[in-house]
Amino acid sequence: MNVYIYPVVMTLMLTVPFFTGLYLKKSKRLDSDLICWLILLTGLLLRIIYISYTEINVRQHDVHQFFEHNAGHGEYICYLYENRTLPDFDPRDIFQFYHPPLHHIICALWLTIINKLGMSAETTGVQSLQFLTVTYSFLYSVFAYKALGLLDLKPKTVQICTAIVTFHPTLIILSGSLNNDILSSLLSMTAMYYTIKWAKDRKWLDIIIIAFSIGLGMFTKLSVGLLAPGVAAVFLYIFVKNIKEFKKLIPQFVVFGIICVPIGLFWSVRNYVKFDVPLNYVPQLSENSGQFIDRTPVERLLNWLPFQFASPFTQWEWSGAAYNEFNPIIALWKNAMFDEGTFFSRSITLQSFCTALFFSGIFISLFSSIALFMMWLKNKKAKLENKLLLTGVSLVIFGNYVMFCINYPQVCTENMRYCVPLIFTGSAMLGMYIDSADKIKSKYYKKSVSVLKKVMTVFCGLSIFVYTAMMFYEAANV
Repeated sequence: MNVYIYPVVMTLMLTVPFFTGLYLKKSKRLDSDLICWLILLTGLLLRIIYISYTEINVRQHDVHQFFEHNAGHGEYICYLYENRTLPDFDPRDIFQFYHPPLHHIICALWLTIINKLGMSAETTGVQSLQFLTVTYSFLYSVFAYKALGLLDLKPKTVQICTAIVTFHPTLIILSGSLNNDILSSLLSMTAMYYTIKWAKDRKWLDIIIIAFSIGLGMFTKLSVGLLAPGVAAVFLYIFVKNIKEFKKLIPQFVVFGIICVPIGLFWSVRNYVKFDVPLNYVPQLSENSGQFIDRTPVERLLNWLPFQFASPFTQWEWSGAAYNEFNPIIALWKNAMFDEGTFFSRSITLQSFCTALFFSGIFISLFSSIALFMMWLKNKKAKLENKLLLTGVSLVIFGNYVMFCINYPQVCTENMRYCVPLIFTGSAMLGMYIDSADKIKSKYYKKSVSVLKKVMTVFCGLSIFVYTAMMFYEAANV
């Protein structure tokens, strides 16, 4: 029974925001903002619970080991910690060293601080790196909430959309992931938030923060540059709409470029000049990797046979599955809920909750696609600049993901970590869909909104349950 003491205590902690909300409601001090902050606090506690049972070698991506002078993100961090300088060799020589270094620099600085405080960088320092990633994941939810508040959504709509982002399994998983995905995702989120904010009043500070967010994002992971078309569309529209302010706007755009471009392209240009590394270099895995997808692009995109939905978990031949997961969209749905692993392998009952979470996630994903079209067809209230940003980011990120899967036909490329901005854009468009019900007289539209809100609520509840139940399951199977 002792193994369950910690899980029980942590679960009780998870209920504190809920009972706090009940108390505030009873005392008539509970407003919409407080509800959202209680949701965010619950999400933070859930992330802390997640890293408490997730070791630094569990559900990681290309991190490998620390302080073993081998390869991976872990070794990248250790190299910077030990040498206090950027790699002075072709970054293609060591696996994952081709990535821009901001995340790894911050982690190396963290290890240095831990060491200066008299603790071991090799043990305490490495184990505590997840505090950084939990913070990044939590801040993603915070900025998403703030951005939703700028979209003129109703308070209750902001609440449920904030919950979708906060309790999305991908952000829970990334809260414990020690590679550069969650920091790049956070910087993408701050860029989107400040773009929405800048479009309202065109302040200098906001566009400077956008520049640093995208620039530093690309200095963390080059794919953050995929936000550029959506952000540029907003800039162009606002410029045309407020053409009389061109003397104010043109200097802002110039300063934006002066800040963003050098920071964002520094690493790629440096490696190209010094080591002749292609600007868009990505290492290609072998066809003998064990996860190679030996199917044509047409088959991968058009094969939707039911057997692919028999399990909510990503299929790997090397784990005994009959096939390697191959359809990029189905793989994305699975991966968004459970990363690349299998949960509760010894409990069919608990796996049934995973199946329910998987299908509720599919429902919400499909609805967000419908919401994108309805945003343009029926939503007259939403501002055009916000439509441009949400649409531009969604289409470019998703299109790039599909092309990436086709060009690099490995199971590991079919991963939600390449599409994290879609969590915010999808929830924002769902919020617009929900609020449009007041303007559209169709009873079927109103019924669809009612069903959608119920599924969104179930999705959040299932996510909390699954990722809390994992703590008990891990304790019972130590």
